[in-house]
This record gives sequence, C-alpha cells and structure tokens, in this order.
Amino acid sequence: MAVLKDASTEAPGFGNQVEYVRYTYDFAVDGGTATFYDILTASQRMVIVSAHATVKTTCTSGGSATVIWGVTGNTNRFMNTTQGAVANLTAGSTIVPVAVEGTPNVLPTPCVLFSGDKVLMTIATAALTAGKIEFVIGLMKQ
Repeated sequence: MAVLKDASTEAPGFGNQVEYVRYTYDFAVDGGTATFYDILTASQRMVIVSAHATVKTTCTSGGSATVIWGVTGNTNRFMNTTQGAVANLTAGSTIVPVAVEGTPNVLPTPCVLFSGDKVLMTIATAALTAGKIEFVIGLMKQ
C-alpha cells in the first residue's frame, strides 16, 4: 500500500457544517504503481456527505489500467472500474458517484467512517504512466 504525498488524517470541525477537503493524486509525485493509495484516514467517526473527482491531467497507461476510489470495506464506493477505465480519465472529466434523484454530487446514502477507516484510491490491472486527479470530499462529524 502507498500513501499520496498530500494524504492526511482528518477530523471534521466542531460545528455542524460540511467541511470540504481536497487531495491530489499526481503521477509525477506519487508514481503509478498498481496498488492501494491512502488518501485520508479518519481520526474519529465522521460522515462523507459528498464526493467527486476531477481529472486535471489525462491518465495514461501502457496497458488497460483502472482507477477506483472508495473507502475501507467498499473500495469502489465513489468511482467504479467503468468510470475509472484509463480511456475515461481524460483532462477535464469529472466523476461523481451515482446521484440521488438527479442531484449531482449527493451520495445515495451517507458514508460513515469510523476512527482508522481510510479513503482509498486503487490503481489496478496495469500501472499508470501519467495523470493527475483531484479528489474533493465533504465531511461532517457524527
């Protein structure tokens, strides 16, 4: 398992508002090895209420790499292998989980993280040879 260079341990603020955090996978910094990459580790119980990813630089691979994005126990919660097929990871693409009643960026059900749970990105099938993806996560304490 690898860790993104800008990964962190998060605890949402003390209010009842949503706190947004951003993380970037960058091939030039993080490499492209086919493995799990830690994005965020929960330091306490919290709820992910929204999530999306934007491809900043087109992802490439010498093979048919896939990228999935999820959480401990459900590694494709936010992006599945169809959305994350290297052919779909072109600059400017935004990936959102399946929306509620057509509302973009609203998760079908909140995603609860317990202390120690992680948000993960997985590169599989083949390594990436280029690319940059920004992940944005809306967190609330529970």
